[in-house]
Amino acid sequence: MAISGQYCIGHHDRQLDTKGRLSLPVDFRPASGESVYLLEVKVLGVPTLRVLTEAAFVQKLQDIDEMPEASAKTRDRARGMLFGMSIETKVNEQGKLTIPKALADGHGLSVPGSALLVGRGKLFEIYTPENGEALKVAEERDREENAEINDVLGLS
Repeated sequence: MAISGQYCIGHHDRQLDTKGRLSLPVDFRPASGESVYLLEVKVLGVPTLRVLTEAAFVQKLQDIDEMPEASAKTRDRARGMLFGMSIETKVNEQGKLTIPKALADGHGLSVPGSALLVGRGKLFEIYTPENGEALKVAEERDREENAEINDVLGLS
């Protein structure tokens, strides 16, 4: 199986400037003019900002519409939650993503300051340096507790 399309891969240390802008790796940048969506979530209990492209956001909406056991009311509620927890923004021509000050402050990101970007395929996540370390510990614990993950990754 060949990987086709654009994927966000790896861990990248970055700096937020005084205006809350973060320079994205080239592979993390959406197509020119395309929106991205910021969502505050937790990964393995660790707070993060998840960044979805338009395509990933639309896929989430399709996933909600295709929930097999969900009622129309549940699907409507899930769509409303997704829209309510998202902030739509764009990456500028220089490949910089601006994180609104209130969101950065609420997430613990220092402006200016350091941030860790983690590629997750069709999306990426932004962590404070401390939460990036907590994520590494949580993922290691998850691999130790779930032999299936180790087997599929060839780590056992």
